[in-house]
Amino acid sequence: MRMRTTTSDLKGRSRRAAIARAACFTSALACGGFAVAEDPMIVVRRDDAKFVPLDPSRPGGAEMAVLWGDPAKGPSSMLLKMKKGEGVLHIHTSNYDLVVLEGQMKHWGEREHEAEAPTLGPGSYWRQPGHQPHADSCLTDTCVMFIKWEGKRDGKLASPPK
Repeated sequence: MRMRTTTSDLKGRSRRAAIARAACFTSALACGGFAVAEDPMIVVRRDDAKFVPLDPSRPGGAEMAVLWGDPAKGPSSMLLKMKKGEGVLHIHTSNYDLVVLEGQMKHWGEREHEAEAPTLGPGSYWRQPGHQPHADSCLTDTCVMFIKWEGKRDGKLASPPK
């Protein structure tokens, strides 16, 4: 014998299912059943960012403030501060994403010329794939950037300086 399901039966089942889901959710919260993210939230006020020389042998050069991760070993986020100056072609192993926070900059690739590169002010963004020669110039007294590295932060000249 086949039983017919009525609309009121479906509504009742739906309500019971909703109550059961709510009970499971409440139990999971009470018992710590949800996994807590392994990475803690990180908040760094700009005034608390600790800038250190990017290259300790050049204390007057570019400076970085690590916000998250370890740039010598793997993924990281940092603030980078550099003084006015022309860029030289260089490469990095890892991809990175950059946002200009202060100053005016130019960023160009190996087959481009600085004069033709657009001027990039605060809020400007670029994504630089690893292993691609590029250069960056700071056109103002100081430039500050936010950079997120996908892997280890490194760099070397793409060709000897002229």
